[in-house]
Amino acid sequence: MRIIDDRHPLRRVCAFVAVVFSTLLLASANPASAAEPTNSSAPIRVIIELPNDDSGRALVGRIVPGNQEPAQPVAVSQEAAPTSIATSLQDLRQRLLTLVDAVPTLPGQIQSAIRVFQTDDRIEPVGLILAVILFVAGGFVAQRLAWWSGRGLLHFVLNAPADTVRQRIKLHAARLSMGLLALVGYLIGSLGAFILFPWPAVFRDIALILLSAALMVRLGVLVGRIVIAPGARLPHMRLLTLVTSLAWFWYYWLLGIVAVLAAGWATIEVIGTIGASPILADLFTAAWLGVVSIAFIVMIWLRHFRSDGPPVSRLVCVAFSASILLSWLLWVSGLRAAFWTVIIITLLPLTVSVAHDIIRRIIQSGEGQAVEDPAIVGWSVVIMQTLRNSLIVVAALLIARAWNVNLSDLAAAETVTTRLIRAGIRIVIVLLVTDVIWKLASTLIDSQMAVASRSVQEGHQEGPDARRRQRLNTLLPILRNVLFLAIGAVGFLMILDAVGIQIGPLLAGAGVVGIAVGFGAQTLVKDIISGVFYLFDDAFRIGEYIQAAKYKGTVEGFSLRSIRLRHHRGPVTIVPFGELGAVQNLSRDWVIDIITLTLNYDSDLEEVRKTIKRIGVELLEDAELGPNIIEPLKMQGIEQMADYGVQIRLKFMAKPGEQFGVRRKALAMLKKTFAEKGIQFATPTVHVSGGPADAAATAAAAELQRPPKVISTLEE
Repeated sequence: MRIIDDRHPLRRVCAFVAVVFSTLLLASANPASAAEPTNSSAPIRVIIELPNDDSGRALVGRIVPGNQEPAQPVAVSQEAAPTSIATSLQDLRQRLLTLVDAVPTLPGQIQSAIRVFQTDDRIEPVGLILAVILFVAGGFVAQRLAWWSGRGLLHFVLNAPADTVRQRIKLHAARLSMGLLALVGYLIGSLGAFILFPWPAVFRDIALILLSAALMVRLGVLVGRIVIAPGARLPHMRLLTLVTSLAWFWYYWLLGIVAVLAAGWATIEVIGTIGASPILADLFTAAWLGVVSIAFIVMIWLRHFRSDGPPVSRLVCVAFSASILLSWLLWVSGLRAAFWTVIIITLLPLTVSVAHDIIRRIIQSGEGQAVEDPAIVGWSVVIMQTLRNSLIVVAALLIARAWNVNLSDLAAAETVTTRLIRAGIRIVIVLLVTDVIWKLASTLIDSQMAVASRSVQEGHQEGPDARRRQRLNTLLPILRNVLFLAIGAVGFLMILDAVGIQIGPLLAGAGVVGIAVGFGAQTLVKDIISGVFYLFDDAFRIGEYIQAAKYKGTVEGFSLRSIRLRHHRGPVTIVPFGELGAVQNLSRDWVIDIITLTLNYDSDLEEVRKTIKRIGVELLEDAELGPNIIEPLKMQGIEQMADYGVQIRLKFMAKPGEQFGVRRKALAMLKKTFAEKGIQFATPTVHVSGGPADAAATAAAAELQRPPKVISTLEE
């Protein structure tokens, strides 16, 4: 059973677009007065009531000297007018011209930055080199010690079984623990070596920046070894569906891009630490992001032309390349909020897809086949649904932060725009939460129904557990429909409340309408209530053969008001519960089948009884029919004395629905064995008697019916 979570891609896209649209509306409507600048030098006015006597006037004279002028009211700054589109385009043009004009001054800027290191408090070159060596070596030594201390964990990873989902989760958790242990050891060792030496101020900050960049690279290596695992000897070690050659491709590109990102970030931080010109940082950032963008575009198109994996659409490659190029142009243009919006929207579907593949790989068996346990598959779908919705919410919050949206100001503002945005956000949250709750409930119900159906198919229909599963298989479809209606109704009411509609009058009106519908649709109410009591009484279950009034057949399913019966000849009948009446269930516990035989009057009944008993024993020992027989075939005795023979009665007890096969086999064996024993079945006969004339006529008629004799000639 495979996880298929692409049934509602439009709903996912609509939910995220709604969140992003609400955020962008908020960014455009965020009033500037939400964070009005306050004048810290403004006077504080305090009203104090003092007695109008000498002591009160003296106190006032000490607090407010006579030469102090009365405080003038401070003018409140007016809200700045929003900038026009033309002004924004002019600012963008000015920024681009500034970057272009700063390119010729780049060598001088770099020399000025280098001269910052020529300070008076620098240490000796030998001591600096020794400190750097110990700083780097301390991390690697501590990492080796961490690996040595975790050798028991390494032994567990190399020898741990991975047959079940629980075992695979433990295995990947142990692998992650090993990687984090080595990473923490490297960090502790580097910081320990860093503390041993008195670093100058500039070198101290630069060393910490380089340590952070090294940790970024090592974290990329850790993610690559655990998720991509190009050198994995066992297939379950790799958390992505990749062949080995394609895994090495992604691993090398991941390390290269992470290294470029870490080096660029470290360089920008160093430029800011040494106090270089901001234009130098802007130029280097633009160049660095350009290199990263080119690397991403090259990686995407190289993957497009590879044939060792699933094909990648050219349209997808063009779309990702365009988004990467657009994000670089937005950064260079100074539109940082739009830059982060494009990056987040581009990475969100990739992150969801990778998380989906990781979950699917974890629940797969060691041979690459998906686990058939419906409970595991169902819970994986629920986890994926929750993770997807959480990623959408996190992406929306990051976009809101990029646009400087203050959620507290949004909650306090009472403008029409902010109210609409608040309502939109609440609606999206209600839809996401409702979707997760419904997915959880439907998954639990489907898993229980699958377990019950599988036990029935495997033949486990005996015992209280089997009966309980069969009854659950009957009740759970109705429960799922009821839950769907309840969750949908509650979600709809919450959405109306988020919009600002009072739901109290609606509930009262719904009650009145319900009463009116109850009186006007009595047949419908009768069908629903009858169905509820049929199910509570356990009158029938799915798969059972019932007979009620003039309807009979196998129960295939039912809704709130009707039952679906499949006749044994094929037709399907939909019967309302109110028309069923008394129900005769032919599929419960056991069934007794009666066989009536007519034998000649001269038959030996004792021999007949022994023969029937022996046939019953043979049927009970039959490999195919024996398990379906509860009591063997036996003779009950003489039923009646008929006109032309003795009628005897036979019976056997079998499982419901299996008596037909046993009956056919028993009749075939009775016919064969009776013929061998000389026991004859009675047949209707007519005896004709009369005078001599009738006898002569009969003889003459018989003579005429004889075939003529052929006389051979002499030649013959």
